[in-house]
Amino acid sequence: MKISEDLIKNDVPASGQLKDGDSVSFNLKEGADLKITFLGNSITRHGVAENLGWRGDWGMAASSLQNDYVHRLVSLFEASGKRLSYCIANLSEWERSGDAALFETRYASALNFNADLVIVRLGENANLTQRLEEFKGQYAQLVKRFTANGARAVCTDLFWEYQPFDSFVEEFAREGGYAFVRLHDLGRQDKMKAVGKFSHAGVAAHPGDCGMAEIAKRIFGAAAQN
Repeated sequence: MKISEDLIKNDVPASGQLKDGDSVSFNLKEGADLKITFLGNSITRHGVAENLGWRGDWGMAASSLQNDYVHRLVSLFEASGKRLSYCIANLSEWERSGDAALFETRYASALNFNADLVIVRLGENANLTQRLEEFKGQYAQLVKRFTANGARAVCTDLFWEYQPFDSFVEEFAREGGYAFVRLHDLGRQDKMKAVGKFSHAGVAAHPGDCGMAEIAKRIFGAAAQN
């Protein structure tokens, strides 16, 4: 069983990554021909956390908003001629708790956005070594919930490798007709992380600018083919 030490040691809390009212944000453009919803955790967006030495409000630990994978991916789509509206949802509280009622409250606006494309970049906060089977079912229901309107989905495995879950996501995507993107090799490479950029080890283990760019590149390639 392969399990990344960073997954075990990640001490960036799953709770409180964003305030309740800030968990979902939007960038809307009139006449958009593509609507994307990003479902993620701190790698997708984390608010200011002075106790962690993190002062951004974007994907931890990118150097700027423009350099996180969400905004790099948006730039790739726009460069291809797409006019985008997009939604960013930090689902870390759901990862931790598995509480489906959050989609009727905290995350309702993300679900009601009715995206054309859903990027599912989740799992690191789910305590997978203790509740793998439970989370597999919750993950499957999440993807089905957000694609019930006919939306396409791109599912990724973990940035910090955990083979039992990574393999599940790949198989789930194949069987469900969703695009799949492998990322776990990136978490093995210090050059893909923010090592040396932050004193907090958990923050520094997150993807830095190079890792964020590669995540965006891989997701874009899969989305363009699906």
